[in-house]
Parts: sequence; structure tokens; C-alpha cells
Amino acid sequence: MEATGVLLAGESTAALGYVKGRRGLSPRQSMVIVLVCMLTIGIGVGGWITGDWVAAVLSAEFAFVGLGGGLFVIHRLSAPAMRKALARRGQAYEHLLTLRITPEGLVYDLADLVMTANWACVTDLFATRKHWVFLVQSSAMILPRRFFATPEAERDFIAEALSHMTDAARARSPDAAKVIGGQR
Repeated sequence: MEATGVLLAGESTAALGYVKGRRGLSPRQSMVIVLVCMLTIGIGVGGWITGDWVAAVLSAEFAFVGLGGGLFVIHRLSAPAMRKALARRGQAYEHLLTLRITPEGLVYDLADLVMTANWACVTDLFATRKHWVFLVQSSAMILPRRFFATPEAERDFIAEALSHMTDAARARSPDAAKVIGGQR
């Protein structure tokens, strides 16, 4: 059984944020910690130095607005910059991806790169909003959910993958179990 479609360069980055969240702190959790620290230290130090707490609060709020604006600009510029960098290297922005389930393991076939993972190495299978993520030891194989024409095709593929995974890996894959049970 296999799923095939076009994967965009950098597309799996968002899914990998969820991987980080399952292994420790997600990028969103890290950002909240940074923002809380900015606010706490900015207001505390600003109020202590100036003696004016209102000015310190306003300064911290403007810092947040500046940070938000900077993140927006970075987000808007990153995709075109990546496309240009790939073009300079003669690489395509889009690649054909096929994820194949075999009795021995998963075969991740992405353009000129082929990775194979034995089922014993697959430790988790979980869903993000747009992807399925197979954790293979400390790496991830990302499968966009849009590759499936119907929810039934997606459910059949996930059921087939789960049937090959170890009991421990299935226990760590509640998202996949929900899809098979029709709860999603």
C-alpha cells in the first residue's frame, strides 16, 4: 500500500514542531516562555529604572508589537528566499513523495532520496492538522494528509501501518487509533 503526492520544500517544518512538542518543548511553548520573560523582565526592570510603571508597561507592549511585526516580515520573506536558494543550487521546490508500506517496513521515496525503516524502528504515529508523522527512532517521516483522496483511503492506509507496528508503538499512537475507530 502506498500514498503519493507532491511535497513542497520546507513543508515538513511545521510538522516537526509537533515532534519537538512530543519530545520536550514545542516551538509555541518556547515562544510563550520567551514572551512571558520579556514581559516580566521588561516591565520589572523598566519600572525599577525609571520609577514609572506606566511607562514600563507601555514600553513592553510596544516591544511585543515590534516582535510581532518582525515575525510577520520573517514569515513573508522566508518562502521566497528558500525558493531562490534552491533555484541557485539547481534544486526543485516541489518533489514527488511516495510513502510505501511493506511487510518489512516503511519506504520513504522522495525524488532521489530513498529511506527504509524496519517496523521495529517506528516508535510513534501521530496526526497534525495537515500531516501524519511517523517517528522512526529520532527521525521523522512526514506524510501530508492531502495525499489521500478520501477519509476512507486515509483510514485504510493508517490501519495498514498500525497493523505492522509493535504493540508499544501502537500504544503511543492514539491519533491513529482514533482514525481507525472513525472518531476523527
